[in-house]
Amino acid sequence: MPDFRPTLVRVLWLRWITLSLHLGAAVLAIWGFGLVLPWPGLLLNAVALAVYGLATLVRLRLAPRFPVPAAEVGRQLAVDLVGHAVWLYFLGGATNPLTAWFLLPLAIAAASLPSRQVWLLTGLTVVAYSLLLTFYLPLPIPDAALAQAFYLHTLGMWLAFVGAALILAGLVARIGRQLREREAELAGAREAALRDQQLFGIALQAAGAAHRLGTPLATLTLLVDELRHEHAAQPTLKADLDLMAEQLAACRGELARLRADGDVPVPRPADQAVRELLDDWRLVRLQVQAELSLPPGAAPAVAWGFALRQALLNLLDNAADASPDWQGLQLDWAADRIVLAVEDAGPGFDGRVVERQGLGVGVALAVSAIERAGGRVAWLARPGGGTRVEVELPSREAR
Repeated sequence: MPDFRPTLVRVLWLRWITLSLHLGAAVLAIWGFGLVLPWPGLLLNAVALAVYGLATLVRLRLAPRFPVPAAEVGRQLAVDLVGHAVWLYFLGGATNPLTAWFLLPLAIAAASLPSRQVWLLTGLTVVAYSLLLTFYLPLPIPDAALAQAFYLHTLGMWLAFVGAALILAGLVARIGRQLREREAELAGAREAALRDQQLFGIALQAAGAAHRLGTPLATLTLLVDELRHEHAAQPTLKADLDLMAEQLAACRGELARLRADGDVPVPRPADQAVRELLDDWRLVRLQVQAELSLPPGAAPAVAWGFALRQALLNLLDNAADASPDWQGLQLDWAADRIVLAVEDAGPGFDGRVVERQGLGVGVALAVSAIERAGGRVAWLARPGGGTRVEVELPSREAR
């Protein structure tokens, strides 16, 4: 259910502004023009609105986590409309220039509430205004001030217009911005759900492929071991077979990590985790020229699961593809966060991130895994040419 709490807070602000306007107009009428006003009715109406507003504010403070429905905002606006109508009843009815103030609650309703509440409030406003054409107490204007009546009416219309314009520019514009932000959040949530659905499909395919690859890898391992034993006397062939055995062991290790993805990873110092990550990567990318840079001091603990490790390996692969002759890996940390930077000396990019890099699904998977671990990824232009990808992660919580 949508939460209309910010809109209700602005409705309460409008109520305080309306009460201040009522009080200011009454003081001006008494001290400026010597009018005798029906104070008991005006005070009772003002006190009722103020008490209702304070009770609503207290309720919002005592229950900050409960969402405010649209119907609650509609009731609050209806109270304001009735309160303003009662105030106008004591001060000239529809002849009072401040009848234009009726439009402010309607503007807030139209900007934020469902159409049902908007039309109900519109009907209430029309009924109240129509009744004020007949039922009201005339303004007690003395005979000496009758000549100034038209001027006073014009001045009141100007005050009502200026006040309404300022409030529309403030409250209603802010409500519109709030609605646009909510729409942007909903659009982002829809895009995230769609991306997660696509990634889930890819993950299912990867799990199926991992299951099917287990048997062929085991068979190839047995065959390579037999060939190594048969050709132990041939150094060149044996070296190639040893390399094949290492590659097969790396593949089996990755499959074992994939199958154990639900297990809780073991925390270890961040520098050790980075060295292990680099060693695993070098088993697959034999020709890489990665340069590792570590700061001095004791590194914080990290616990990287399979998905996060694969995301980091994917970024390393991208760096090697862009710059086969050199890749840089830098680790830094502060408080409970660590920063891992992957650099390359490739052609770089023009300031936009993933689309023009042409990295496709691999980067989408990597970014999703990093964000799910509580981190963020930033693509930067490397000084001197190339790309620098900074991955900021929590320390122990980065799984």
